[in-house]
Amino acid sequence: MVVHGYVTSARMETHPQLRNLNTIVVTLQVRDTYKGSSQKSLTFRQYVWDANPQRELAEYGKHQELVLFLGPVSEYGLTSPVGLEQGRFRVYLDKSKKVVAANGRGNVGLLNNSVVTRAHANGVTLSPRILQNSQQARPSPLLLSDLEDAVRTFARGRR
Repeated sequence: MVVHGYVTSARMETHPQLRNLNTIVVTLQVRDTYKGSSQKSLTFRQYVWDANPQRELAEYGKHQELVLFLGPVSEYGLTSPVGLEQGRFRVYLDKSKKVVAANGRGNVGLLNNSVVTRAHANGVTLSPRILQNSQQARPSPLLLSDLEDAVRTFARGRR
């Protein structure tokens, strides 16, 4: 599932069944669903990997605008962004007042040549802007519209 939304709440809790696991329960007001079933609100439970749980809680600050690439929900009701910080994109205005998105790794490797090669091998036609972004040598945020276009293109499989 890939969603774009705003954090409405995030709280630390022990897992209801596995009492030794610390988790964070996040609720989003969903603005758009790029892949998966559309819904107005989404709540998910994520295992807290960090020894300092407050750092994880800070990643889901109230009103934070995010694009999340969520993996499947486990048998224990847990999910997380795919690749953790790689699948969690913070959406914000850059210095030029453009709406951009960057993951926890500054989008490093996000649209590299292997992604482009695999897209072509699977019959997926990428937009010229995405192809241009794949050539960037340094980490940088993507325009949110370019990220949306790439996700929708891959979700459809063909253009």
